[in-house]
Amino acid sequence: MEYLFYRKDSEDIDRVEPDLDDRYAFRLWHPAVSSIVPAGMPLMPFAAWWMMHYLHIFRNRDYGLLLVYCGDELVHRSGIFPGYFRFPFMSRDDLQIGDTWTHPAHVRRGLASFALRRILLSKAQAGRTFWYVVRRGNASSIRVVEKAGFVKAGEGLRVKRLGLRILGSFRIVETG
Repeated sequence: MEYLFYRKDSEDIDRVEPDLDDRYAFRLWHPAVSSIVPAGMPLMPFAAWWMMHYLHIFRNRDYGLLLVYCGDELVHRSGIFPGYFRFPFMSRDDLQIGDTWTHPAHVRRGLASFALRRILLSKAQAGRTFWYVVRRGNASSIRVVEKAGFVKAGEGLRVKRLGLRILGSFRIVETG
């Protein structure tokens, strides 16, 4: 089992606003017809996710990105993904927080924790579960998600479909 699957229900979210150091600013970005990707971001893979949003491949309309800037420089991003074929364990209203990245010069400054908590507050709704899928050896991401109160739902794998990784999915094999 190379992946750990964490979950948190909207009803269990701490409603306290997360702190962000004054050097940083954040933006919650959502796709628009005229905004395929946020300014300064590479076209791929974000254009593919934009297309999935507009083709209604995602199970709901809450795809977006939480972006953290230091001045004009992007220093952190966390993706907000509705379920689709890659995440068969997710319900219609659920969201998966992933494709998280922090600029190496800004690690250990609480940006990932801030982003995760801000997404939870912004996107919570009755009946919604948040998911976080992480590679087993990614100690820093595991610390962040556990500190945010997520509970391990299981362990699993990423499996190919039709021999292609891009069409594959994440599968929970062992629960708890």
